[in-house]
Amino acid sequence: MNKLYFIKVLVFILFFYACNTKKQTSKDSNSPTIESSYLGQKPPGLTPRPFAPDIVTTDGWEVSGVFTPDLKEFYFIREGEEGQEQEFVVIQYKNNQWKDSVISPRVGTPFISPDGRTMHLGRRYKERTKDGKWSTVKSLGFPFKDLPIMRLTASSKGTYFFDEFKEDFTGDIRYSRFVDGTHEEPKLLNSKINSGKSFHPFIAPDESYLIFDSKREGGYGDSDIYICFKQEDGSWGKPINMGNKINTDAWEALACVTPDGKYLFFNRNMGSKDYENVDIFWVSAQVIENLKPKIDLASYEIAYSSKDLDNRDIFLTNIESKSKIKITNHVGADGYPAVSPDGKRIAFYAKYDQNKTWSIHTMNINGSNRQRLTHTENKWDNSPTWSPDGSKIAFSREYKDMEGNWQTEIWIMNSDGSQLNQIESLRGGGPHFTPDGRLLFHSEFDNKKSEISIVDIDGRNIIQLTSNETEDWHPEISPDGSKVVFMSNRDGNYEIYVMKIDGSNQKRLTFNNVDDWNPSWSPDGSKIIFSSSNKDNFFDIYMMNKDGSSVRKIIDNGAQASWVKVHH
Repeated sequence: MNKLYFIKVLVFILFFYACNTKKQTSKDSNSPTIESSYLGQKPPGLTPRPFAPDIVTTDGWEVSGVFTPDLKEFYFIREGEEGQEQEFVVIQYKNNQWKDSVISPRVGTPFISPDGRTMHLGRRYKERTKDGKWSTVKSLGFPFKDLPIMRLTASSKGTYFFDEFKEDFTGDIRYSRFVDGTHEEPKLLNSKINSGKSFHPFIAPDESYLIFDSKREGGYGDSDIYICFKQEDGSWGKPINMGNKINTDAWEALACVTPDGKYLFFNRNMGSKDYENVDIFWVSAQVIENLKPKIDLASYEIAYSSKDLDNRDIFLTNIESKSKIKITNHVGADGYPAVSPDGKRIAFYAKYDQNKTWSIHTMNINGSNRQRLTHTENKWDNSPTWSPDGSKIAFSREYKDMEGNWQTEIWIMNSDGSQLNQIESLRGGGPHFTPDGRLLFHSEFDNKKSEISIVDIDGRNIIQLTSNETEDWHPEISPDGSKVVFMSNRDGNYEIYVMKIDGSNQKRLTFNNVDDWNPSWSPDGSKIIFSSSNKDNFFDIYMMNKDGSSVRKIIDNGAQASWVKVHH
């Protein structure tokens, strides 16, 4: 066993160790004026580069770089002046420039929670206060307060993933779910991940992948960075070495993906056996996408609403429409099927009282165990969407008020229908959860135009993505979180459009003389399905490539389509 590796990790990470003493490049307290994201640095491609040379990266050492979700604050640990303790540093964007300042001596390895409200520091943490500042350092308490944690990260569900450093210089990764308002007793991850030499976990906000560093057989020499992906059955796949662009014969560790999902940050020891020059590197997060297991669309079916006489029911078919299974049989109308993250249940709406009342339901993927979740009369509940962990359902509610004006609201509830609450600050519809637990929706304005916006599920921090004098509706985020597909009548009739997650690069994909509705991404992000009006005063379902090419009809007499993983 190479104890030097573990000793150096301990020196770098445990907050109660002091730093090495060596010659340090002096740093001005004010970094250069920069008026763009990521400290004004040119983004990297698939080859890692040192991050912000001479601002962050120097010929000393810097570790554990993390951004806040708004990308306006960058925290990291750096070597102090000669003979001094390690420094906890922030570089903030204020008054159109980036400025750095020392917060304190090192107090732990920083990680910012996906909602930006908590700064985790191993077994301790800080909270955002109402004035936007950080609280004093607090203890996580039981069952974490006595654990030798080097790094703790958290998912959007509140699940903690952390390493447990042991006295014999080995370590394992544990997790603790957040259930009923508290964290469970930590549990070990499987033996594929825990080889006794696994450290510094980073959990994706939606828990779809886990990154950590480890020194193990088949690596490139010293500690390497590995990734494993969540399998369909909820288990973790085999760890994958992230390759010779990320890993070298040097020490690589402390990987972390930026809040916007665009870049992977990590540390590398630059050719010194004494770890005197450890730098922060960054690389395009496309390296993660390139390692993901390929999705076979033939293993998916499509759930959709179809019109049969005076009724509308939900059906399943494959993407070649060579099979058709009816899974509802309701006198009225069923539609807007949305499949749960585990692929086992469908949320949908059903109509009652001569279409005066629409209610949200759930059922098993085969149509069994149908449950009605909302019961309010003379309200139109529609467009259900599941949270990333499947615990909640958000939906639209429409109705006429006492003056005869249409009102559009967004509501949220547990997936069993309990704790039903309106998100009171929002007016709009078509909600769709993002992987980090926020909501995309079309927001209604006083002039009745509708724009695509993104918002926290408590209704705060609305970000408007489109700005038109027309109607933009029903947004859905791509599986990789980088793009949004939506429908709009900005060019006349309703067509399908796509844009980046920040609202830029808006592009029209369909060019028809009829209305196109309800676009939905394929699980691998390569295709888009949508409904298009037909001569029978209903819809057919079409599929196209993500760039709008190769449009073809796949289902006659169908609408409101979504993708379903085949389990039989």
